[in-house]
Amino acid sequence: MSEKPYIAREALERYRDALWHRTPAARVTNDVSAARFIDEVACCLAFGGYSLGVPTLWMAACGEREPVYPEHSHHDPAVGLVWNAKESIPQAGLAYYGRLFLRKPSFVARAWLPTILAAYPPAILSPQGEAVVSVLRQAGPLSTDEVGLRTGITERKTLVNALNETQAALQVVKTEERYDPFTYVWGTFGELFAQDMAEAAEIPPAIARRKLVWRWLKSTGAVSSRRLASILGWPRTMVDEAVGPLLEAGSVVADVRLEGQPGTFLAEPQLCA
Repeated sequence: MSEKPYIAREALERYRDALWHRTPAARVTNDVSAARFIDEVACCLAFGGYSLGVPTLWMAACGEREPVYPEHSHHDPAVGLVWNAKESIPQAGLAYYGRLFLRKPSFVARAWLPTILAAYPPAILSPQGEAVVSVLRQAGPLSTDEVGLRTGITERKTLVNALNETQAALQVVKTEERYDPFTYVWGTFGELFAQDMAEAAEIPPAIARRKLVWRWLKSTGAVSSRRLASILGWPRTMVDEAVGPLLEAGSVVADVRLEGQPGTFLAEPQLCA
């Protein structure tokens, strides 16, 4: 019996260093390079460090493998870059921004948005989530407080949870950040991304899921099926169904051992060569 494919930890880290811009030379320095980074990885988180095992714009802005989040973040250039990018890049129509992967603030390259919309199954919303979507469809974009008033959701935590739920369900999206006083403005996907939704309707969901799983496998280099399901917020069975054809095509390698880690992983073929 042949041995399982094996990846040295440092080989995986060097792969991620290059792809995730975790080196000073490749560091993201402005909105232009931030948008380019999002296009390159297709999907990423806004913030988060080494332990998450996924690309984040903040790590790319730091240009380090294991950056430490600053104590005084308001004066940190990398944090400031991400805070600016999460408003300017979506407003320029270059990416989607919302709570999607790991239910954390995430970016999706605009070219990948139809695939995302086709890949995710329709969500069953809570009554509060349904109320938020209904109000925004009727009234158009509203501030957080206005959403609360019109839905009758008076408890702040409940309102925030409903907004987060509807973002993860790809029903609601932040359209604007207003200042003095600071607030978010919310709208519906149907209003803001009508063309993307029309394109998504033409993509078979199984193909979209296969493409998205392949993209995340390529982005991470190596990841377990369980972790991939957690990143996407899908049942493990849905991930496994998408992985099957990728294995047959040789686009993914299974049963890979990773140095220092228990269990086996799915991996990018070039790392197993």
